[in-house]
Amino acid sequence: MSIVLPPPGKFAGYIFDCDGTLAASMHLHYRAWKKALADHGAKIEFTWEFFISHAGRGVEQFVGLLNTEHGESLHPAKVAVTQDEILAEIHHTVEAVPEVFAFAQQLAANGQKQAIASGGTRDAVTRTLRYIGASHLYDVVVTIDDVKHGKPAPDTFLEAARRLGVKPADCVVLGDSVLDIEAAKAAGMAWVKLEPK
Repeated sequence: MSIVLPPPGKFAGYIFDCDGTLAASMHLHYRAWKKALADHGAKIEFTWEFFISHAGRGVEQFVGLLNTEHGESLHPAKVAVTQDEILAEIHHTVEAVPEVFAFAQQLAANGQKQAIASGGTRDAVTRTLRYIGASHLYDVVVTIDDVKHGKPAPDTFLEAARRLGVKPADCVVLGDSVLDIEAAKAAGMAWVKLEPK
């Protein structure tokens, strides 16, 4: 798939989702989720399609959804710890999405404001950025740990805009999930939908 970057229009702030957008990490998260859920006795058939349809949710938020909508009785915090431990073991294999990473480098070289706004935990996002060599590109990194409501609520993107010092209407979101786009719309931001990687 060819990614059309930069997004059409003039923007003061560029807000990137991390997993599946800047980093080709969704397969690693899927492996970690599948094993963590099995280890905790989940009964749901955890398919790739189901996982992708909920991409962007915080870990504990997602476990809560499995409990309320799919009849599970999982402990959100315990599953979150297990999922992160499994992810940490394989995280070093993550790679950047070349076209998106190159665009982020171009923005940095031009002195344009950009941020990461992720549904992941700070620990996981920090590891991802370090492993793909992108830590230096982002002074602003907002994660699920920084907001009260995760995606599809607009909180993550609004907090990123606030920290950038840019009005939401002057920002564009680059994301790979339906929740990214719903959150961007709710934040009053332009958006570009990329294919999950």
